[in-house]
Amino acid sequence: MVPRPSKEDPASPSPEPRSAIQSLDVRTVIVLFHADRLLLLERAAWKKFAPNRWTGLGGKVEPDELADLNAAALRELYEETDLSPDEVTRFGLRRTLFFDHPAEGLVCLLYFTGQTTTDRVPSCTEGTLHWVSPGDLPSLDLIENTAQVLPLLIEDVHRGEQSVCCGVASYDVTGHLLGIVWGSPTTQPAS
Repeated sequence: MVPRPSKEDPASPSPEPRSAIQSLDVRTVIVLFHADRLLLLERAAWKKFAPNRWTGLGGKVEPDELADLNAAALRELYEETDLSPDEVTRFGLRRTLFFDHPAEGLVCLLYFTGQTTTDRVPSCTEGTLHWVSPGDLPSLDLIENTAQVLPLLIEDVHRGEQSVCCGVASYDVTGHLLGIVWGSPTTQPAS
């Protein structure tokens, strides 16, 4: 009988390949701005994914919402908070991030930004919302891809960038983020 290599043994065979990807999980991530601060979510301790970690608001885009991604993102925003439509302006898609994560499968994150007309802290069903200064970001336990995207969203908003930039993230087999590669922003044709 041949002994099986241990998991620590570098000669051990790589894990079985995953079955073919069956679907795409499309999710929204919404970061609202007021003055120079960002509204971020500290996820509740009871959340299955990333409890107590920081990110934007948002959630799953339903299959029947794919034709209107802005509406899907706004639905998530208004479902998760007590914000009203008159409190959110200049709302739009800024960045998309695609990845194949070992635990999550094929995912597309749609990063939206908007401005709020007030600096009140809305109530939230997914955790606790906080207004955060950009200088505070390094001290927060941000979800890895959020940590890399937030500085870019801040730049996009400050520049008034209206185009959408697409990126691809790479993860190792353990789910550790290796990096993100961004393409050039797409430009919208003049009307």
